[in-house]
Amino acid sequence: MFPAANKVAKAMATIVDGKKRIPFMRGMLVHYLIEHDFDHEDARDVANSVRESLGKADDVRKKDMVQLVDKAIRKKRGAHEVGDLVFWESQPTAITVERQNGARPFSKELLSASIQASGLPPDQSYEIARTIETRLIDQHRDHIVHWELEELAAELIAQVADKFYAERYRLWRAWGDVGKPLIILIGGASGVGKTTLAIDLANLLDIPRVVATDDLRQVMRLTLTPELAPTLHTSSYAAWEELASSENDPVIAGFREQARLVCVGVKAIISRCVEENSSVIIDGVHLISDLLDLSAYAERAFITPLCLGLPEREAFKNRFAQRASEAPERTVHRYMAHLDQIMKIQSHLIETSIARGIPVITSGGEGLASEVAMVVCERLQEQEEIRKALGAARKKRKAG
Repeated sequence: MFPAANKVAKAMATIVDGKKRIPFMRGMLVHYLIEHDFDHEDARDVANSVRESLGKADDVRKKDMVQLVDKAIRKKRGAHEVGDLVFWESQPTAITVERQNGARPFSKELLSASIQASGLPPDQSYEIARTIETRLIDQHRDHIVHWELEELAAELIAQVADKFYAERYRLWRAWGDVGKPLIILIGGASGVGKTTLAIDLANLLDIPRVVATDDLRQVMRLTLTPELAPTLHTSSYAAWEELASSENDPVIAGFREQARLVCVGVKAIISRCVEENSSVIIDGVHLISDLLDLSAYAERAFITPLCLGLPEREAFKNRFAQRASEAPERTVHRYMAHLDQIMKIQSHLIETSIARGIPVITSGGEGLASEVAMVVCERLQEQEEIRKALGAARKKRKAG
């Protein structure tokens, strides 16, 4: 019995890779193929085919083994990208991305999110990130410098989509190298989807903080009594009811008075973020462009205001109904009873924004965050520091 066992052991082929000698084991090849998106049955069939092709061979050179595996894969699946096919090499368990402020583990989810900021859809962005991960594993990389990773992503974006998307991606990465915070202000009337957009945009652009002016108003109500600031203690669309009188449109006058008070808190948030060099998205109805002197922060932050709106009354009705289903305390009737005032406030916000050259976005849907990211991207492209950072990155690529 034992001699037969010895004969079987001798029949196992050995892969000769330089000075290394590795026994061929089908399990290693099966595991490698599964890691490259083969199902278990196909991976096993390819491994068995390679084993049969080896026959009674003793030593098999690295080059010949790779060719055998490639032939078996093509027979099973046709042309198929499966890395370098050196399945016997141990794969790195983790890849580290090195940055100036430290290192962090590679994440294809985070990379995919950053690629989406270029305007590519989630599925395409994830596929690019997955391809990059596969390449790094195939190259047995356990670390990569962030700018090399970003350039690899840009090159793949250009191949898969278009150079336009690649340049937009490079612009976002250039912002990260400049060292100035990005402050995005999303204004708009009640019910247009400001907070939903702010959260989606924060996830897309990896911005750590989101602040709603409704929360600022609530904090200010604790310090300013109804006697001192009556318009602060009601909704934006009902603030006019607390005014004694007004020569202008009372709805807009009451709204602007509440906004004037809340903007004190908004300026404090912006100042704090500038001091801490921390990016933030602020959303709220109170973000009226002519009540905020944003030029005061121009030297120390990239500030991008925009106004979100809905095109018609029916869109507001649908949005309020959706709100009520998600948060029962926000009843449809409460908003519908003040829809005329809300529409009037929206018109005022849009007119004020247009007068100051602030982008107005009245579209919605799943792609809204990407659309807004493109608007912010265009604004960043106008900044001298961003252009310099892009130029420095181009020089680095040529030198590399």
